Amino acid sequence: MKKIFKNRVVLIAICLVIIIVLALLIIFNRTNEDMVTRATKVFGKKYYRINCINTDCKYMVTYKGRNKGKTEIKIINGNGKTISKYDIDYSSDELIMEPVNAAEKYVIVSLKDSKKYTHGYAVLNNSGKEVLREEDYTLYPITDKYIYGKKDDLYTIYDYKGNTLYKDVKYVTFYNEGKIITFVSDKVNTIDENSKRILDDYEIVEEVKDDEKTLYLIVQDGNGVFYYFDVNKYKLVGDSFNSYVILSDNKLIVTRKANSSIKRVLLDTNGKEESEISPKKGIADKVKEGYTVFEDSIVSAKQKGVLATYENRFGSYDLKTGEFNGFFNFKGSEKRVEAYNIYEDLETARLEIGCSNTYCENRTIVVYDPFNNSAVFSYAGDKEITKYREYKNSYKVVMFRDNTYALFDDKSELVLESANNIVVIDDEELISDTTGKSNVLLYSAKEKKLLNDENSLALLDNTSNYDLYRYFDEKYMYLFNKEGKLYKRIPIEESSLSTGDKYILHSKKNKVNVYNLIDNSDITIKLGNNEDTNNYEGVPIVPNKGMIVVSNYKDNIIKIYNYKKKLIKKIKKSEVISADYNEENNTIFLVTKKSKKYNLYIIK
Repeated sequence: MKKIFKNRVVLIAICLVIIIVLALLIIFNRTNEDMVTRATKVFGKKYYRINCINTDCKYMVTYKGRNKGKTEIKIINGNGKTISKYDIDYSSDELIMEPVNAAEKYVIVSLKDSKKYTHGYAVLNNSGKEVLREEDYTLYPITDKYIYGKKDDLYTIYDYKGNTLYKDVKYVTFYNEGKIITFVSDKVNTIDENSKRILDDYEIVEEVKDDEKTLYLIVQDGNGVFYYFDVNKYKLVGDSFNSYVILSDNKLIVTRKANSSIKRVLLDTNGKEESEISPKKGIADKVKEGYTVFEDSIVSAKQKGVLATYENRFGSYDLKTGEFNGFFNFKGSEKRVEAYNIYEDLETARLEIGCSNTYCENRTIVVYDPFNNSAVFSYAGDKEITKYREYKNSYKVVMFRDNTYALFDDKSELVLESANNIVVIDDEELISDTTGKSNVLLYSAKEKKLLNDENSLALLDNTSNYDLYRYFDEKYMYLFNKEGKLYKRIPIEESSLSTGDKYILHSKKNKVNVYNLIDNSDITIKLGNNEDTNNYEGVPIVPNKGMIVVSNYKDNIIKIYNYKKKLIKKIKKSEVISADYNEENNTIFLVTKKSKKYNLYIIK
């Protein structure tokens, strides 16, 4: 018996090892493509209409019955679950409830008459029962539990059961994906998604995000003092601070007054003190007598220089050698410059300094780097600069007051000037601006030349998860990423693109090509006679999640492939109406039509 028991133990152990190895192989061999693998039909119903409930397409609305008579309406989420359903009668004289928005606990409907005029809004619960009606307010979702109404310049906040929580609200602002709501009635109030007050009498001045995720908030009290606010624990963290700079990695340099001295501290993204930065006084003490230090130019113990005034000149002062390099000569006794901190982290900083003709002999703008004690850019022309962008290899793009643009090299020499924006694509953007970067000239830092011209401006395609620039010449369409890599050169006859989350689709005659932006791979699927990749209106179907939909518009057959060219679904006697992707629930809603009836497929 002991021997049999031992053999069973060994066998079980071997099986466990095999299972673990297989699991590891599956994990390590999985791609990061997040491809579609299945298409599930929402069974049991034949609908005369199916459409998204809003532009985000998080929910679908299905209509069953008669489009001029009694109709059952269902709101369905990305998992195929019915959120709410109710019946209406289009032949009735009563107001019709048309769904306009939804959340997991309610549906917002507009109240329309027979001429489609809106006479208010209502909220239905999961059972389809009306719990709130507002004839004067437009209703909007906040979270799964809360709704707000707006009329003129005032708001009202409700819960999903229709209860009024706050009235006569002056403004409503949402943070942390709607989980934190700030509004003003008689004072500033901040509540969480459960309507609990979490931060009264503080104003939220900045929401700091990493991509779409909120990391923390900067709040300010009535005395103008700042605090770090934790969005997970809903509380203030650490001591207050008088000023702050958000670094490129989302850490904070904060300034605190301690008695008569100023303390600069680095905070991590959790609001905890990471290190103390050398006080300004220690830097200023290194400057010789006779020089007046411009204190805003002191940013780090590692900097090599500061800005200072000496006699009738303003310029940079080398902390090691004491050498002074003048930027501006003042005209008279009144000495005034304008300075802006346009970039700062622990290793890099940029200060923009300007002096007008009123105070200086020449109208000049200088961008100063205190870490290297150097003027990285200067411009002494008559035009006023309104935007400034700098690249790692010292190219700069400026926008002038007259809305023209100029590209300068590392010596501040003009490379080109244009009425159109200029983007350097194969160089890292160090300092950005708020200028829109579509319809632009693309300049290659590597090749030191323009890639396109005024007649073929590059469009920025941000419909995918990867920003792409595209422009045309007589033969090809060129696709570049923002780092200057040429993704694809596509013949002009194939230049009708469909761009998904991570994929690009283009087709020609009897084949469809799909390009993977993750690993730069390509697949080709051959098309048969009468096949294409368009919906019934001839619009290309977007290849989100690597989904390729091939329609035979003569035989009415739909084939759904994934990026591995695997056929995951074949639908007969149907045509494609729409394919909508909701990024939040990572779901594709495919609507098909068969004999005047619509079907809904959820593709994951």
